[in-house]
Amino acid sequence: MNLPHLEHELAKIFVRLNGLKARLELSWKKLVSDIEPEEFRAIQDLLQRGHDQAQYVIEHGDLPNDRPAVPWELSHGLSILHLGSASPLPKSEQELPTQVLKDGTLLGCRKWELLDLLWSEALIKWIENLRHHAPFATTPALVKMEREVVLAIAGDWGTGPFDSHAPAVSVANQMQLAEADFSIHLGDVYYAGTGSQENVDMRGWPHGKFGSFTLNSNHEMYSGAHGYFAELKARFPVQNGTSYFALYNDDWLIVGLDSAYASDAMNLYMDGALNEAQIQWMQGLPKRKKLMVLSHHQGFDIGGQHQTALYQPVCDALGRVPDYWYWGHLHNGIVYAEQGGLKARCAGHGAIPYGVTSELDGNERVLFSESKNAMDDEYPERVLNGYARVRLSGEEIIEEFIGEDGSVRWSSHG
Repeated sequence: MNLPHLEHELAKIFVRLNGLKARLELSWKKLVSDIEPEEFRAIQDLLQRGHDQAQYVIEHGDLPNDRPAVPWELSHGLSILHLGSASPLPKSEQELPTQVLKDGTLLGCRKWELLDLLWSEALIKWIENLRHHAPFATTPALVKMEREVVLAIAGDWGTGPFDSHAPAVSVANQMQLAEADFSIHLGDVYYAGTGSQENVDMRGWPHGKFGSFTLNSNHEMYSGAHGYFAELKARFPVQNGTSYFALYNDDWLIVGLDSAYASDAMNLYMDGALNEAQIQWMQGLPKRKKLMVLSHHQGFDIGGQHQTALYQPVCDALGRVPDYWYWGHLHNGIVYAEQGGLKARCAGHGAIPYGVTSELDGNERVLFSESKNAMDDEYPERVLNGYARVRLSGEEIIEEFIGEDGSVRWSSHG
């Protein structure tokens, strides 16, 4: 990189940091005046842990084994606010060249990487909306499908085009070619699901012939889901203004869940949960021979070894283990082997740059994990983004993971 370009990039970082710093300080002052001392200490502890985690990973190349991970959105908060013992973290590619962690995430400072300063937007909105959530709608859509139906499913798609790269656009173009009856977004509009971000970053979403759906997520909740529920009314009318829904025909019941609204705010909504209104609705849904669940949060950990806290409540509310479960949240494309009657899939690779998930190598619980390089000169570590195309015909199902280049990366006929 030549010197003038480097100076230009550093100037942009400086302006961005100053803007974030001013906004974060203002939000912090307002929060401090609204909360109890115990809650204040808990938040400050979270910020310290986020900062310490980032430093540890920079030094060791992996997360520590002796303490739970915290959301990376917390990383820069402590140093920006000058709280606690916070030495500055890297803020540019020159300070920290990109590396791929074993879970496929990109440790670096470029856009969408773990130390991208703009993740602090999510932290700001989380602080501002910690006590201010949009009303939870309870009039879910129950939509009848044809016996033969095509679904296009993508998770974590809400980046919009960024810089000279547009994986989300490439994925959307491929989804259009699927000529899907219904398209479904598994959630995450970045950085913080604000009204303006929903409006811009979800523009160009490939709508299905008979309708489209979008799920709530941790990033939508950072803005209290206000932008998300407004987006439902503006762009997803078939969803009836409600963050959960069901599709059905004589053979299949497909249940789209809001796993974010009831999630723990003090963990930045990172773990999925269900509220009572949704559970009661799930218990009353029609029974079908085949059952598919769609959610933002996952039912297994990334390796498919352990069930998450969301798994059993979903099964209990539906009265059985689903046959299929598609989720996002993790920025990966992963197909899991059948476990206990469930075939689980992670389709969270709709747009965010990520690399090879090396920790899945040799994992017998994993049938497929995306590893094909995207041939991206600006993000040379990046592997293909993509989506899942699902065709239902009677009780039969054909699943395909499609790359942004149009290639079929994995398929199954069941």
